[in-house]
Amino acid sequence: MADIKDDNEINELYVLAITERPLFPETFTSLMIARQDDLAAMNQIIQKGGSFISLFRNQDGEFSLVGTLCRVTKYIRLPNGALHVFISTLKRVRVLSLEQKDSLFVAKSEDYPDEPYIPKLLAPYMKVLKEAMSSESETSKLFHFASDINIANIEDPALLSFYAASSFQSVSKSFLQDVLEESNARRRMEMILEYISAQRNVLEQEAKIRNEVFEGYRNRNMEVVLREQIKALTDQLEAISGTNIDGEKKPKRKNERRSLSSKVKDKKLPPEYQEQVEKELDKMAFMEPNNPDYTITKVYIETILALPFSFEDKAPSYSITKVKEKLESDHYGMKDVKERIVEFLASRLKAQTDKGAIICLSGPPGVGKTSVGRSIADALGRKFYRFSVGGMRDESEIKGHRRTYVGAMPGKIIQGMKKTGVPDPVFLIDEIDKMGDSHRGDPASALLEVLDPEQNNSFQDFYIDLPYDLSKVLFIVTANDVSAIPRPLLDRMEVIELGGYTPNEKVHIAKQYLVPKLLKKNGIKKGELRFDSQALSIISQEYAREAGVRNLEKLIDKIMRKAALSLLEDSEQKKPIQIRKSNLVKYLKKPPFPSDDIVEADKSGTAIGLAWTSMGGDVLLIESDALPIKGDMKITGQLGDVMKESVSIAWSTLLSEAHQRGIDTSSLERSLVHIHIPEGAVPKDGPSAGITLFTALWSLLRKSVIKKHLAMTGELTLTGKVMPIGGLKEKILAARRNGIKEIIIPFRNKRDLDELDDEVKGDVIFYPVKEISEVISIAFPNEESKRLSKREIEKADEEKRRRLEEELERSEMAKAKAYERILKWQ
Repeated sequence: MADIKDDNEINELYVLAITERPLFPETFTSLMIARQDDLAAMNQIIQKGGSFISLFRNQDGEFSLVGTLCRVTKYIRLPNGALHVFISTLKRVRVLSLEQKDSLFVAKSEDYPDEPYIPKLLAPYMKVLKEAMSSESETSKLFHFASDINIANIEDPALLSFYAASSFQSVSKSFLQDVLEESNARRRMEMILEYISAQRNVLEQEAKIRNEVFEGYRNRNMEVVLREQIKALTDQLEAISGTNIDGEKKPKRKNERRSLSSKVKDKKLPPEYQEQVEKELDKMAFMEPNNPDYTITKVYIETILALPFSFEDKAPSYSITKVKEKLESDHYGMKDVKERIVEFLASRLKAQTDKGAIICLSGPPGVGKTSVGRSIADALGRKFYRFSVGGMRDESEIKGHRRTYVGAMPGKIIQGMKKTGVPDPVFLIDEIDKMGDSHRGDPASALLEVLDPEQNNSFQDFYIDLPYDLSKVLFIVTANDVSAIPRPLLDRMEVIELGGYTPNEKVHIAKQYLVPKLLKKNGIKKGELRFDSQALSIISQEYAREAGVRNLEKLIDKIMRKAALSLLEDSEQKKPIQIRKSNLVKYLKKPPFPSDDIVEADKSGTAIGLAWTSMGGDVLLIESDALPIKGDMKITGQLGDVMKESVSIAWSTLLSEAHQRGIDTSSLERSLVHIHIPEGAVPKDGPSAGITLFTALWSLLRKSVIKKHLAMTGELTLTGKVMPIGGLKEKILAARRNGIKEIIIPFRNKRDLDELDDEVKGDVIFYPVKEISEVISIAFPNEESKRLSKREIEKADEEKRRRLEEELERSEMAKAKAYERILKWQ
């Protein structure tokens, strides 16, 4: 790297990338350098004499081809490692070539002088430019350091244009680069003058708009003052003569305000509400009825008057016996759910307080979460209000809008209190796990103030703008997936899980609740239509296999609609219509889940897993295959990140377990292993498929089929441990629906298994396991391999290494012979 020899001869020089604004010749400036790449370049520049080329670099990383030759005159190293460099810019250069050396850029360049010009011919341009710079630096602050003193002694047109360009305060970087690249001094001054003229137009337009706005604001204020004066004079005229300003009799426009005043006197309000309402009434007294603010104020007062207030610390007084009877009469089964609800309400009754945790009813769709909430309200003798927050993204839906906005209204909570008219209703907040957030705020955080028993006694709605007591409200929320609820919100809740129904429970629910309800809905008398128990059982198992009973209700309703049509067409029919197994196809067509259509792992490389979703339990058939080509593992079936990690863990555990048993895995390692889970259009995720993935790969390795009618669930660790899972009840019900007779579960889930009713477990055999070797012995009862001792593993490794060395030696000998034959042929 060479230094500058003289002003005309330029050799290779380091390049300093300038991203803020280009540097112009014949000026003195300073740079603050902190980026590592720029620091490295500047340190090299200082070591090589201080000369360098500054090139402008745009956002895309591209360098301009015209830059400025610079020289470091002084530098200061700062404590934070940065450099404060003082430089003088010498002249303009054009880059001939640019290359990168050790992360630094080096350029070859030549001088890039201006086109020849006669200074006297450019004197008028210089005069106009100096006057423009002087004027703009005083008025618009377009230039800095451009005072008369600084520009008075500049007689060179090129130098004046460069000085003007470098003095701009805020201007486009690309415009400055265009000025630098222009080799005609007259054209450069024209470019700068054109830019100044354009900026003057913009500033004039801004000033004009500003003046118009201020003038309009002043006129509106004057109009308000004049209207208030006219109103005061009109009121005085009406008070004296009983007529208005036109001589007509006084209208009864004050009746509304008097009516509101009367209501305020009759309504007992908290002190802060009383004070606020009186202020609003005083404002109304000075407003015309056609004034928009008049209506806004009137609606605000009416909203406050419609709110219920509690002035007594009244203790709860409901009957636990009545609660039990109501829950039993409205819902079949749900033994654990009913017990927990009764215990929850009993503790509040015993403590004589309404404060406490919030009930969260979680479970798949159609299991009765909303109807349980309604039953609780009926049992407590309280009014019921329900609203859904699914898809809600605006916190003003909860906390209301401020009255400064057009069309402002209170949030859902205050609307509910206004509608119920009592201070202690039951609020059911549906789909709390499906809330979102956006630039309008986070409704989950707003809901936290509503549900937190420590702060909801002073809930503040933006519309009311006064604290309101919600502590007496019993809040019940529902969710399909508790994991989707924000953690701070979930901590305030008492989660009660509503699991899916067994086939027997569905038949009882259909008989006791759905059929009577739908008969009444469709106008069919009890003796005109009868359902056979076996038909209801088939509908629940082969037509409506989901965890809840919503689809079951729809199908029964469909049958009744067809029966209603048949009864209308044949009005003389005396015998009741019988719904049996034999004629179900007539009403519902063929079943989507026939009893013989069950998931089976009847080939090597397959295994059956159990999954939990927000819709209930489900079975997963995991398939694996080894293709005779070398490649990375292929995974299909729309698996989530957690499930993909389970695949990696299952593969590593497979290699480890096979190694401990002395089983050769080279056939799989040399193949392309493909893992697929059918129903690829359905997203799948979760860790509980770990042991199922391992079992499918083990079946592929050993070319054996797993035990018939066996399913499994459990998270697998890298050391072969089987970890616990959730949703055990839903998974068991899903397995039973698919004819599974035996299930492998984690040992730590045995406690959950013991708490389930026998009706849920049925005749299924369960195998609690702690590690993967137990899974192998259960899934493959004929598996003969056992784990080897440490000595046996070392011996097998030694044998494998010797065999590989022999194969390598044979391969090298074959290569040598082939090479020898090629030489002979040549």
